Amino acid sequence: MGNLDKMPTHSVEEAQEEANKMRDKIKQGEAKDYPEAEKSVEKEKIIAEISERIEDARKGGLIDNEVANLVTDSLQLSGEDALFANRVISRGSDPASLELAMTGTVSEATMRAHTLGPGALSEDEKGSWLVLAAASIDENAKADLPITEKFNQFRKAVNWLETASDEEKKEAANAELQKILNLPFKVENIGGVNMQVYTSDRGFASAYWSGKGYAAVKQGNMIFVGSQEKPLEEIGVKVDKQLSPTFGIIFEKK
Repeated sequence: MGNLDKMPTHSVEEAQEEANKMRDKIKQGEAKDYPEAEKSVEKEKIIAEISERIEDARKGGLIDNEVANLVTDSLQLSGEDALFANRVISRGSDPASLELAMTGTVSEATMRAHTLGPGALSEDEKGSWLVLAAASIDENAKADLPITEKFNQFRKAVNWLETASDEEKKEAANAELQKILNLPFKVENIGGVNMQVYTSDRGFASAYWSGKGYAAVKQGNMIFVGSQEKPLEEIGVKVDKQLSPTFGIIFEKK
């Protein structure tokens, strides 16, 4: 009985109200059946609860009105719209959010650069990504910007992408490329092989685009080791966790 006591209880009126909402959603074509309608009603309840907490935070002075409105509006979104809002709120402008704003979708190449790093881009894909990266916010330098300032920078980035000439975009892309190629690194023995070691997550791109076949990126107590083509085993690198033939992780011992 102890577990039953902890289960949420609903009054007959609340249960009837939820049933009516589910029936209305099916009638209005917002859901095809009761299970789908139930999920939709549950999502609305969660959004309402979060919105209430946001309002309490606003009243308590923890966030300002504009931030409260932005987050509340973002909760109503779904699919790629939700992805877009989440990225801008958490990161500011980046290649994925800018491409989504400009074209209505995120290309496979841009998503690959986001998940695997820009070093995974082909030579043909690199140019358009560099233009988007040039317009993006500097995540390291401006990570703590208020949300409203991130949105302002995002609007300026979109405006630049819409109005800049091809020559201006080419110059910006070249400057972004040089910034990546000039990322600092140290040469260390990683997994039994000497290689360039970076602290930036764009380190693999810096190494690969400089003609190096493999490199490492240190983040916290983990060292990510990547190879552009050859399997790590063939190179002679030993890792603690192999994620693919060309990528693995070494956990630094404290």
